[in-house]
Amino acid sequence: MAPRNPVPAYQAAKGTLLDIDKDLYTRIGSSQARELIESFEIPIRAGRAFSVPQGHTCRLSTKHGPQVGDLNLWSRDNPRERFWASRTRQLHSSHVTIFDRLWSCLPYLRPMCTIVGDTLAGYSDDVGGQVHDVWL
Repeated sequence: MAPRNPVPAYQAAKGTLLDIDKDLYTRIGSSQARELIESFEIPIRAGRAFSVPQGHTCRLSTKHGPQVGDLNLWSRDNPRERFWASRTRQLHSSHVTIFDRLWSCLPYLRPMCTIVGDTLAGYSDDVGGQVHDVWL
């Protein structure tokens, strides 16, 4: 069975909230002029909170082979504004990738971050499994 790509519930039309400046985010994602501010490893079965200022990039990677990780986002200035996985899945799809955004909850409904790079884009295993799942 050939893998099927999930279709988002809403399509991005020019000038709408879902419309994104792909040229801008391509430049951000491919920039080599970044300065490393901090680097750390999160041990297996552990967690860590850290802050990423607006306008900065954050790279998540797995050093020790295939792993599963959870990512939760909150607004630093308003902890009531947090990542809303089910709305993100409706606006993009259940498997996020480059140019997709992770959205905050109501009443805010703002992009909390934009994915500017994905080393596993297009990955699918032999039964259609994909990566970067957005769960409820």
